[in-house]
Amino acid sequence: MLRAAVRTAPRLGRAHSTAAEAFRHVVMQRHAAAAFDATRDVPEAILEDIMQLTRRAPSSFNIQPWTCVLVRSAAQRELVGRAALSESNRRRVMDAPLTAVFCADLEPAHALPRVKAEAIARGKDARQVEDLELAVGYYATHGKLASLVKGVAANALSPVAPAPQPEGRRAWAYKSAMLAAQTYLLAATAHGLA
Repeated sequence: MLRAAVRTAPRLGRAHSTAAEAFRHVVMQRHAAAAFDATRDVPEAILEDIMQLTRRAPSSFNIQPWTCVLVRSAAQRELVGRAALSESNRRRVMDAPLTAVFCADLEPAHALPRVKAEAIARGKDARQVEDLELAVGYYATHGKLASLVKGVAANALSPVAPAPQPEGRRAWAYKSAMLAAQTYLLAATAHGLA
């Protein structure tokens, strides 16, 4: 069945297959590092490129409810290492020339002015931009009343079968931070850092 799907799939141009091959190479090169070289200098231009790519991680409404902190000093890495779940992870944090710490933002509504300004700059319709506040409010609210309203709305909008219950703000922020961290890892791998 898979072979038939591949045979009948539309043929893509060489540029598409080259991009897919490059992506496949990066994904296949990514692995958990057993050790790091603490003396290795990571150029600022490479870090900036990795962070630019990380900012492209998927995020509902481009809210990006996460923050990435690059921890460079040995004293700060020691503090981060104390939070590691195992001695081997603590050692990796200390051996790496820097450690990226991703934090989920549980109050993402503060990003609305930035997101609105970016949407307007990209030529989005003003009504769509104003609807962002309602949409973000839907995801970013929490508590029993908010959960009840979300559940009723989801079921009302899905007349055939009950829709899955919307996730809470915390889960939404954690998932977004995880997507950003994965994008960071792939970008670091593409630069030969993993």
